[in-house]
Amino acid sequence: MNNNKKYFKVVTKCGHVGRRFYVPVQFAVIAESGKEAAKIARQYPRVKHQHKDAILQVKEISYEEFLSIKEVNNNDMYLHCHSRQEQNSLCDMASRIVEDPHFVKPIKHDKNARRERVEYKRKKFKAMTNINWMEEMYELAY
Repeated sequence: MNNNKKYFKVVTKCGHVGRRFYVPVQFAVIAESGKEAAKIARQYPRVKHQHKDAILQVKEISYEEFLSIKEVNNNDMYLHCHSRQEQNSLCDMASRIVEDPHFVKPIKHDKNARRERVEYKRKKFKAMTNINWMEEMYELAY
């Protein structure tokens, strides 16, 4: 093994729990730098690859911590499920799910405000067309 390799704990956002939520999972990674460790962890299955902030934390750790994180992940049913149905039946997801603060919620429009705005624009348009019609009639009279 190369002496430049170090042990890192990388906390990531993992998915298959909905767009607005994620499950934080610690992965043990061997890499030369924290940046490389984050790049490796981003490619792991279940990590929300499309999120720019999928990597929550990168920390250098000892070999003993590395082994303990590996052991925890080997016993974690969430990381070994093959389908959403299996995940729901085997894992207690309610306690692990976290709401994503960067998720942009859809804008809910006020229907009454829109109706009022449309009605105002209709009246304004009608008044403008009446004025133009009257000007044309005035010009034809002379």
